[in-house]
Amino acid sequence: MDASPDAGAASFQILLDSTEVLVEVIEITDIQGNQQDDIIGYGEILITEIMFDPSALSDTEGEWLEIYNNSDQMLNLQNLILGRDDVNRHTIADPIEISQGAFIILARTDLATDAGSYIYGSSISLTNTGAVLSIYNGGTDGNPGPIIFSVDYGSENFPVCPGASIGLNPDSFNAADAETGTSWCCSTSAYNTGDMGTPGSMNDICGQ
Repeated sequence: MDASPDAGAASFQILLDSTEVLVEVIEITDIQGNQQDDIIGYGEILITEIMFDPSALSDTEGEWLEIYNNSDQMLNLQNLILGRDDVNRHTIADPIEISQGAFIILARTDLATDAGSYIYGSSISLTNTGAVLSIYNGGTDGNPGPIIFSVDYGSENFPVCPGASIGLNPDSFNAADAETGTSWCCSTSAYNTGDMGTPGSMNDICGQ
């Protein structure tokens, strides 16, 4: 810029540079090679109830778990991966949407509850002696992506409840509390099979 204080005027010189700047765009894809725009953060989905030892049905028919949308938006579960002990894994194939503050049941068979379930089949079994259950974002090359939530229901202070699910206390619907055994208790409400649990609805309050 050239300026003369006496003349009270100024002139500007703008130079255009035609140099090209290369920008690399990296796409994150799921295990099927589809682009995954949104990574679900840790604790935005919680496991809030687990039926690992039913009495009214056999384990192979009656096992289920409940997940909860702890985020502030609708989430699509398609291509998320459910894992047990890094041994059993199941990729959710259906485009299931879950609203903020809503529950959905993931079950071994359609006999497990009448709450409306996504069926993962025999790919996941819930051992009665405890296991680490995890939910992951879809990854690449057959491997899970970033973890969304994990709970070890066989660790210290987790209840064992034959014929009843274990449920996370409604006051503890956050990732830190949900990992702690003292935040869980045996369900006391009966559901359609005759066992105790609250599949697809708010959990029983612990201590009541």
